[in-house]
Amino acid sequence: MSIYTSFTKLDQYTIANWTHAPFVGLKNYVSAFRQGNAIGASALLSLWVSVAFSVLTTLCITPIGIVAALLVNKPFRGRALVRALFLLPYVMPIFVNAITWRLLFMNGWGLIDRVLAALHLASRNTYWLIGPHSFWAMVIADVWSSWPFIYLMVLAGLQGIPGDLYESAHMDGASPTRSFFSITLPMLRPILGLALLLSTLNHFNNFTLPFIMFGTPPSPQADVLPLNVYVTSFQTFNFGLGAAMSLITLVLMLIPAFFYIRMLRLGEDVS
Repeated sequence: MSIYTSFTKLDQYTIANWTHAPFVGLKNYVSAFRQGNAIGASALLSLWVSVAFSVLTTLCITPIGIVAALLVNKPFRGRALVRALFLLPYVMPIFVNAITWRLLFMNGWGLIDRVLAALHLASRNTYWLIGPHSFWAMVIADVWSSWPFIYLMVLAGLQGIPGDLYESAHMDGASPTRSFFSITLPMLRPILGLALLLSTLNHFNNFTLPFIMFGTPPSPQADVLPLNVYVTSFQTFNFGLGAAMSLITLVLMLIPAFFYIRMLRLGEDVS
């Protein structure tokens, strides 16, 4: 149905008899990459925002997750409590997380603006929820809520590394840093690659966070592709264009999914 809709001019005027909506061919796909309308960016701009958001967020949470996993990998008193605390941002519902960060970034009286103003780092009128700073507000909020995913994946990988390898390296005079780069990272490469791929896909498809934090329509700097599809389809009622944009998203998601499945098959062949 979406494929058929993407080739028609289906809107609020033709939806009553949607099977007979005017056929427009590839016009919706061409329009998707042109200049956006008054309340939404073009699909090309939204694609760039989504890619930058997903890649930057993944790059930020990866070292945080690795360091956190290394901190709680070895036994120490209170480790169970620390592990539970590390999971708090991840188990918090994304709706609650978005509302919390929206309040923190509120202009003038939000905690972020007040702290930055007190430290003489920024003005109280930074406007995090509109304008160019909205992208960075979205990244910060998503980093806070998603870094425990990398932490869980890496921690699971660390538990599977035999301790004999570290004992042998220690007997050979290897320093902890050398052991990390020669043993830990190579052993974590498969699971870390999977974690980075899944994390990037998840951030690319993130709809709830920008929808709750910025509302609709959002600033162009925070107009990610899933949110743009929603605004196009259900606020401007251009269902044909929205279907074309959603199919473009589907094709983009199939590309890394293909490589992911290929990686799994290669792993099965090797084993």
